Amino acid sequence: MSLPTSPSRFLNLASFLLVLPALFFATNVNANMYQEDFQIGDVVEFDFLGQTYQAEIFDFTGTGWPKVKFEYRGKLTERFFPPSRIKLVESAKDKLAGQNMSPPAEMRKWTDSTGSFSVNAKLVSNEDGNIKLEKEDGRVITLPLAKLSDEDQTYLEELKKQNSAANPFAGGDMKAPAKSTGISDSKPSTPKIEPISPNFQTNEKVLSDNGKWAVQPDSANQANPSQKVINFKSGFTKHEFHNRLSGVKLTNDGEMLIAAITNPFENGTELLIADLKTAKSNPPLRIDSKDQTLLAATAKQAVTYKKGSGRTAGEISFWELGDEARQTAAWKAASFFDRDGLAPTFGQFIDENRLLTAGRRVTLWNCESATAEYSYTISDTTQPAISSTGKQVAIASGKSVYIINIDDGEVLGKIEPPSAAKFMAFSPNGEQLAGINSSSGEIWTWNLSDNQLSQEFSAPPRSTKSIDWVGEEYLLIDDIYLMDVRLRAVVWIYESNGGTVVNSNDGRFWFAGKTKISPISLPGTNLTKRTENLKPDELLVLGPDSKVSLEFNLPFKGNEQDKIRTRITTTLNKNGVAVQNNADLQLVFKIVKGEPQKAEMSSITDPFGRRGTESIKYTPQIGSVTLVKNGDRVWQKSRQFGPMGMIQLKRGESAQAAAKRLCKPDPSFFESIVLPKYIGQLPGGKPFGRSKISEQGVN
Repeated sequence: MSLPTSPSRFLNLASFLLVLPALFFATNVNANMYQEDFQIGDVVEFDFLGQTYQAEIFDFTGTGWPKVKFEYRGKLTERFFPPSRIKLVESAKDKLAGQNMSPPAEMRKWTDSTGSFSVNAKLVSNEDGNIKLEKEDGRVITLPLAKLSDEDQTYLEELKKQNSAANPFAGGDMKAPAKSTGISDSKPSTPKIEPISPNFQTNEKVLSDNGKWAVQPDSANQANPSQKVINFKSGFTKHEFHNRLSGVKLTNDGEMLIAAITNPFENGTELLIADLKTAKSNPPLRIDSKDQTLLAATAKQAVTYKKGSGRTAGEISFWELGDEARQTAAWKAASFFDRDGLAPTFGQFIDENRLLTAGRRVTLWNCESATAEYSYTISDTTQPAISSTGKQVAIASGKSVYIINIDDGEVLGKIEPPSAAKFMAFSPNGEQLAGINSSSGEIWTWNLSDNQLSQEFSAPPRSTKSIDWVGEEYLLIDDIYLMDVRLRAVVWIYESNGGTVVNSNDGRFWFAGKTKISPISLPGTNLTKRTENLKPDELLVLGPDSKVSLEFNLPFKGNEQDKIRTRITTTLNKNGVAVQNNADLQLVFKIVKGEPQKAEMSSITDPFGRRGTESIKYTPQIGSVTLVKNGDRVWQKSRQFGPMGMIQLKRGESAQAAAKRLCKPDPSFFESIVLPKYIGQLPGGKPFGRSKISEQGVN
């Protein structure tokens, strides 16, 4: 969306959110740049809440900022500061010289206790039974002393004896000033990391097809998690009713489930972690930032997003998961007015170090170096599908779908489904890809072994938000409709009151509520015996050789209605459907009046200022196209004509006049209707039954 370049005014409904934040990832190409100025062990001076302190640098953030520990109000506090805010008092090298201590160990070969692994590194620290080693590439690793070979442990003991003998008065902690104010006595929060600015330097690729098909179906070995209900207790208990799930993710191995909990009356966001194998959950981890949405997670780290507003950028945060959620990096996300922002709406870790994001740009990020290994720009925002083993990703761009090797980003094959896919899913055995057009409800399945369309049919019309395979026989649409792929029909309906249904790559499902996680079995009833004798062609309500009559109840002039009739007839004939008077199937085109509405409109001339309000009254018109059989609705598409969200006034036009103009039905809606090629229905016209999904499972 762009700002107006003409003297036109924009109006928005009082309930409409002007700002739609976008999201993209920034990169930090040299996180260790500040380590050239400072080293671990340096004594530095800094200001904190109006007081001056001195402390040693013990580590660096992911962005390279020095981290220190110092005493504040009788408690040890950990903070980090930008290099511009600290001053070197005494370097680690000078301290060692003044203490007559041996210098840090030089680069040497270290071996683990099994003798199987080794690394060239130098010793950084040896404290509390753990050592830190700096590898040749500059990365620092931490491991227990017991993991080292006997030779290395002996070396460390000798080094420790040498250093302690040199100066018995060496070491100690810096004393904080006696006077201090301004912070509570509660447990200090994780230091806030200043987000770095975006960096769009990516290895840009272009989606192209070389005409070859190199897709090899891959399937994952099914894990064996516990089938017990897991208590999932939040620490937000004061206003528990308002707790809300803001993202639920399964780890790639299907063994851990991580959810974000927010509450408008509580400070911060909680991460709840459940071990699906042991049926146990960890204590909640508090993030000192409200309204965080979980974007992706592994057993060791999580990525969250907090949207911005107006010209304020949103923020992407990386969290290390342990005894606490420790922020390791923060990236700025695009604001609504940042035209360069390509917002990812999807995220998934491929492994511990690589993250795939997608929106208008599909990018594989190397989290360690904060750089893009490759990136594709696509025509529209879609949600990709990742295969069971995480080796392949399906990306929709326009009407085409590309299967890509995740490791190197190379295109393995291109398919041309009957309609554009908004959401897709690989079958658990990796042999089929399903896609759904979210606007028309058209579903197709594609055989990946021979690159052939295997099935196409239609879901109940609605705003589709998800598609998942249930085994190899069923598709779950929007977590509601269970569709038999062979029969092309809805066989069961699931209802849930809150919570989120999530599935692992191998086709297992879980229901995550506010307090419990429950394994669920879909379908919840034995449907195989009820469907095995049914013949798909006999269940078709609409398909080739069907006959349909057209009925119009539209206020358009004859010419407009003739155009609609011609367009729909052409589409039906193309699908093998004949248009015939007095047929058993009727396609009804209708417009009816909606309920009268009132609204307060705010007039604005730019993104920063508003100019008055205006009350308007209007009656929306509702247009619909309905397929009817024996008086029962089989399929329907509808649209409301009227003011919705933001509207643009014509020169000299009032808000009331604009509302009246927008309530006038648009013939193009009826001309553009895409009728499904196949619509299936069970005998009797209804699914076999319904089930409720809750924290107790499927009832």
